[in-house]
Formats: sequence, structure tokens, C-alpha cells
Amino acid sequence: MKTLALFDFDGTLYKKDSLLEFTKFCKGKRTFYFGVLILLPYLIAMKLGIISNENAKQKFISYFYKNYDYSTFIQKGCAFANSKIAIDLNLKMYLDFQNHINKNHSVFIVTASMPEWIFPWSKQYNVSVIGTKIEVLDTKITGKFISKNCYGQEKVNRIIETINLSEFQRICVYGNGKGDFEMLRLEKK
Repeated sequence: MKTLALFDFDGTLYKKDSLLEFTKFCKGKRTFYFGVLILLPYLIAMKLGIISNENAKQKFISYFYKNYDYSTFIQKGCAFANSKIAIDLNLKMYLDFQNHINKNHSVFIVTASMPEWIFPWSKQYNVSVIGTKIEVLDTKITGKFISKNCYGQEKVNRIIETINLSEFQRICVYGNGKGDFEMLRLEKK
């Protein structure tokens, strides 16, 4: 039976929010917490449903990474992936992840985060990452996305763009946040 396994990353396979953890790692805690203080009105507006998750995230990325050198971003992503991800894995989910890999199932990580700091870790397992794509012009991050935020229904849209679901008799989905609800409905046992 051909099986597909789809794993959310933040809060599922990885215990924390990798965007926040990567930004602390990349920018330092002092700069990170100062930036969060500046961005607090947007974060509160998101929690209250006044602005979308995508809008708040765009503000976050723009504040911390606009005009940031993309090659440095990639280097920091590799350093983060190789030194921090394994420390904060959800061990139960990681065992499920490993189980699917060991059975030669098709495994994907589907995340609202950027693949640049997840794929350097996942490639050791030959696992692709479907995530939010940032815009880069002239080697610099613009602070904008070139894809929609890979959250909610957009996760399903991006899965369908990437994977031919009709090839699989069984689809296992792992997620636990409200951004995973639509993806969880793809499960087929």
C-alpha cells in the first residue's frame, strides 16, 4: 500500500515555533525581544482576529529580515538546523516520522515556516519541505513572500500543487494547530 505522511513542523514535529527560535538564533535574544516589543501591536491585532496570520507574519519578516543578505540567511539556516532542531524535537512525533521513513513511505514536512532553516535538517532523511517562500531580489530579502503563507487552506493548496494525492492509498497527517485543520482532513487510512 503506497503511503504518504505529511508532518506539520512547528508545535508538532518540533516542539517550538521555529520562526521565533530561528530569529533569536539569527539576530540574538536582545534584538529579537526588542523587535517583538515593536511588533506587539501587530501580534495583538492578529490574536484578536483584526489582521490575518499572514499579515502579521509579513510584518515580522519585514522587520527582522528586509534587506538581509540571502546567502547569510541560508548559512544561518544551516547552522540553526544542524545545532538546534534535534534538541527540541517532539520525540513521539519524531518516532512516527522515523517509522514512516524506515518503511519507505513518501514523507513531507508542510509548514508555515520558511524551508531555509528546516530543509538543511530534513534532507538527511531525504524529506522535502513545503513552506512559505520569501522573496529575494539582488541577493537581498525584500521582507515579502512570493507565496501565500503556508497555513490553513494554503497548506492543502500547496500539497495538491506538489504531490499527486491519487497515487496514495493511505495518507497519514500529523498536525495539532489551527493552521493544520484543513490538512488533517486529507487523512486517508
